[in-house]
Amino acid sequence: MSFDLDMLNRHNIVEHDASISRADASFGDDHTFNQTVWNSVLSYYNSSGVATIPAAAKARYNRILVEKARDPQFSLGPTQFMFQIAETAFYLSTMGNPVTGDAPVSFVRSLIEQERLPFELGWTPPTQQTNLATLAAMLAPMMAATGETLPDGVTLSEHSLRAAYSGVDVATGAVYNSAAYAVAQLTGALNSNGAS
Repeated sequence: MSFDLDMLNRHNIVEHDASISRADASFGDDHTFNQTVWNSVLSYYNSSGVATIPAAAKARYNRILVEKARDPQFSLGPTQFMFQIAETAFYLSTMGNPVTGDAPVSFVRSLIEQERLPFELGWTPPTQQTNLATLAAMLAPMMAATGETLPDGVTLSEHSLRAAYSGVDVATGAVYNSAAYAVAQLTGALNSNGAS
């Protein structure tokens, strides 16, 4: 078995439609930062200077609605949905408070726009660890903020996040990314039956 980063570069493995900072794959370049896409997310933070769970959730959900309406090849299956919502929880947690999700917009902008940690702006790593459990705790408030429904077979849980990041379809339990699954097995992220 072999593994390289190009395996993660394929559409609908980790990269997915309705990104908060990239165009959809069907429009060509789904890897380069897209300021227009990102500006649509920033507009949800108004002038408060703080990214909150409700605002971030609405910005994320708007990206889904916009891309569903304009992208005839739009695809956001259960596992990609889990990646997409967890990414929002991740930037809120690491750039701000891992419990409340409040994060200075300047920190978030540095992370997304410049792809760097904003030490020069005064950011320090949170004292509370960001992990699958803390990220999962943010998912229900995000869903409540948008009123959206979960894809069939998906639960908002640490288990679902672990499955997605381990190459397992969160709705069916089937292995969709054998390389990620093998790495998860080798590192002990999954038990012998593929569950956590």
